[in-house]
Amino acid sequence: MKQRAGLLLAVALLLLTAGIQYGRVALFMEEGHPAVSINKSDGLWVEMGEGFPQPGVHQFIDETALCGVIQVTLGVKGTGRCLEILSERPLASGEFLAIQMEDDEIIDVKRRWMTADRRMLLAIPLQPQAMTLDDWQALPGIGPKLAAAIELDRQKNGEFDSLADLARVPGIGPGRLAAWKMYFFK
Repeated sequence: MKQRAGLLLAVALLLLTAGIQYGRVALFMEEGHPAVSINKSDGLWVEMGEGFPQPGVHQFIDETALCGVIQVTLGVKGTGRCLEILSERPLASGEFLAIQMEDDEIIDVKRRWMTADRRMLLAIPLQPQAMTLDDWQALPGIGPKLAAAIELDRQKNGEFDSLADLARVPGIGPGRLAAWKMYFFK
């Protein structure tokens, strides 16, 4: 009987210790971040689209050149003209790639940015000069009207070189800029 009571006491103490430990962690967790967050790491996050055998978001750690990423993804096929048709601009984390192939050869590569919500989820900083109307709406506190005002201001006054440049848009003040700072390049 005493052994059973001792075992129950040990189990209760173990559960109490675990509860206290996990309770402490929960108390200090920040709110307002995406449900899933990926920590910043070396390598590139690239979304593969049309033409790739396994579309979706992939991380490349060992290969960061555009042609190399395409070669790793496709294997040996389709790489003969890879260097001929690709631009000099290096591949950046957060890019979306789509390829068009003909007779197992790449004939075209389309590059653009992933959507802002995907970049935010992957902790890839946003660039205000490359944001679309939909991208602006992915930020907390921006609806269709404010996103349209941002786009109108960009057309009238030029690109936003930094997050601080958004202060020129009516309806955007220091509070909103502070809330968005975590999503943009410093």
